[in-house]
Amino acid sequence: MAKPSWINYTLRRISRFFAADKQSGASNAKAALNKSTHVYAEKNGQSLALDIYQLEDELLKPDRTAVLYFHGGGFSEGSRSEIRYVQFAEKLARLGLIAIPCSYHLSMRGRSMSCDQQQSIKIAAFRSAAEDVWAATRFVLQNAEAWGIHPERIILAGSSAGAEAVVNAAYWQEGALGVEQRGVPPGFRYAGLLSMAGALLDINWITAENALPSLLFHGETDPLVPYGTASHHLCKPDQPGYLPLFGAGAIAQRLKALNKPYILVSGTEGGHGWADKPMFEHLDTIADFMGRTENLNTFRQIEERWKWSKKI
Repeated sequence: MAKPSWINYTLRRISRFFAADKQSGASNAKAALNKSTHVYAEKNGQSLALDIYQLEDELLKPDRTAVLYFHGGGFSEGSRSEIRYVQFAEKLARLGLIAIPCSYHLSMRGRSMSCDQQQSIKIAAFRSAAEDVWAATRFVLQNAEAWGIHPERIILAGSSAGAEAVVNAAYWQEGALGVEQRGVPPGFRYAGLLSMAGALLDINWITAENALPSLLFHGETDPLVPYGTASHHLCKPDQPGYLPLFGAGAIAQRLKALNKPYILVSGTEGGHGWADKPMFEHLDTIADFMGRTENLNTFRQIEERWKWSKKI
């Protein structure tokens, strides 16, 4: 009996990943990593910095792919230096990528992001984080040649609040919700988007012209960032913090309708745990998505459902 197409695809993906691992991964696992730290902006009296992780042996290689990663923490806490984020950056670097975990201004430090918070303040937090994504992007582009980064191979990635930051930075329209200018060079386009439990403020910001190849992870029962179309923190319409958002399920359906590439991994269990889980248990999918330039440019619309650690 012939195997279903998704099984064949998965087998091919795994075989490619481990074939590459046999050739280069074993040596990369032992290779020395180079880390450097740079301040990319000053905001509200705070220095915003990023770290660059790459293989020591590839420091002088040109035209490589960079991944800008933004951490979670509800726009109020978290650090790019947390061990889980450092480990993720090191794993990306050992795939031959330039991993760049970034700090951003935690505009909600000491304040609630739940249903008691005003909608306008929540939107301002999203905007502040998106502005930092754009500032980090400008800084990386200014140094792209020196760091061996191809300016057309910059991928955005994030978890939870960081995923909300990058998804909205990727699509926020100039003139919408207080953003006058995005501040990125005219014609600049990100190469792809990795969102782990993120959501967008307006699904109509995604168009046929600006849609990005996307890898989307999200728990279907996420109580904080909605999987589909629902309010942030599932707030009710009569509460101050009611803010409709569009999570991975809704983004995938939008990309599907526009006939654009995406991979959607939905978790039937685990809720908001899918903000971190993919960095450690779905690295093969992440590697397949961003590890090779041709993969980013390959048209595919794939949807998988997982019962925490088992595909169903």
